[in-house]
Amino acid sequence: MYFISAYKGNNEWWRYLLTLLVIFVVSQFVGAFPLLIIIAMNMINGKPADLTEFSRTYDPAALGIDNNTGLVVMLFPLVLMFFALLFMMVKFHGKKIGDIASAYGKIRWSRMLTAAMVWLVLLVIGEIIFALIHPGSYTFQLELTKFLPLVLIAVCLVPFQAWSEELLFRSYLMQGTGLLTKSRLAALLITSLGFGLLHIANPEVREFGFWETMPYYVGFGMFAGILVVMDNGIELTFGVHAINNIYSSTFVNYKSSALTTNSLWVNNDPDPMLMNVGFLVMAIAFILIMNKLYKWDNWERFIKRIPSRNQVNQMK
Repeated sequence: MYFISAYKGNNEWWRYLLTLLVIFVVSQFVGAFPLLIIIAMNMINGKPADLTEFSRTYDPAALGIDNNTGLVVMLFPLVLMFFALLFMMVKFHGKKIGDIASAYGKIRWSRMLTAAMVWLVLLVIGEIIFALIHPGSYTFQLELTKFLPLVLIAVCLVPFQAWSEELLFRSYLMQGTGLLTKSRLAALLITSLGFGLLHIANPEVREFGFWETMPYYVGFGMFAGILVVMDNGIELTFGVHAINNIYSSTFVNYKSSALTTNSLWVNNDPDPMLMNVGFLVMAIAFILIMNKLYKWDNWERFIKRIPSRNQVNQMK
């Protein structure tokens, strides 16, 4: 149903190409203005930013700024990308926000909230288990003057960072790929691989290794894609991704994270393989809970072809 609703609006291939170009320009060039201003101010004050170090670690200290300011600078391009993509989908593709969110023509807010709460519980349980396995890896570092602004930034901006990725991969590209290939499975695999490769420049990939970190990113893409296909909408994955990133930026961050923050705890010795296993267990548990809660059926839809526009019209 979610892929069928993608037929609404204008779906010519050149619209997708132009939209991707627009969001690239908006996020990478317009979104870079705050960073350019900071670099210019540092040069004026005789403190040139170490761009080589920043590109390697994403550490705001290399720019001569604190972690909270650095977080805003890092999130700003993705916030712009979210609104630019939403604008292009509505105004350029002629789609309604409700149809973008789900096959039911509306945003199911309760699903988003439920997903966030369930995933948060799984995150906390998983973190407790990790801490019991590696008790010496965690450092408590509460500084209220830094932590309180961080919470405000995380609540206001981090969801848009997560939603920008979900809107791009699990809505725009997944639906577009589905219409092109007429295959839900192909759309799932292609967008999951693309989501993983999007994070290839993250510092943790360089720190822990490609094959140690890519299973998590590609796996998260597949997990999110499964939720979209089975629930006929992006609300569940919106909720999961947003709370996941809020949690990791405010409560437990880890060494070499793409977002350096003043979180309550920091894991100084993360185990990427254990994290992959933990994520897999949590993802399976979440899917089973959602399957029970929302009574999903018809799992064979993954191997069924998406009907063409003519076939959809004949069904009406």
